[in-house]
Amino acid sequence: MNDGALHDYTEFDLVWIASLVPNKEEILECIFQTNPDATVAIRSVDGIHQLLYEPVDATKFSKVACEEVGRTIADSFTINSNMYYTFKQ
Repeated sequence: MNDGALHDYTEFDLVWIASLVPNKEEILECIFQTNPDATVAIRSVDGIHQLLYEPVDATKFSKVACEEVGRTIADSFTINSNMYYTFKQ
């Protein structure tokens, strides 16, 4: 139970960040500093599910050297959506 912005992600190919984590930008920076080959999945919500959780504001990631490479969309069976990022070289 430590701050994800202080972790070494060298050994991880895929890192998930929960939608309720407050400092996603700092964690993204740390991930790509320690492992530029990692893929990062960030949980969010779409549509009516925004009544339960706050959606992730992806515009905050513009300061991080990363690019969105994929996205899932929630449907009637799934609450969460996911955004996938890689290091922008």
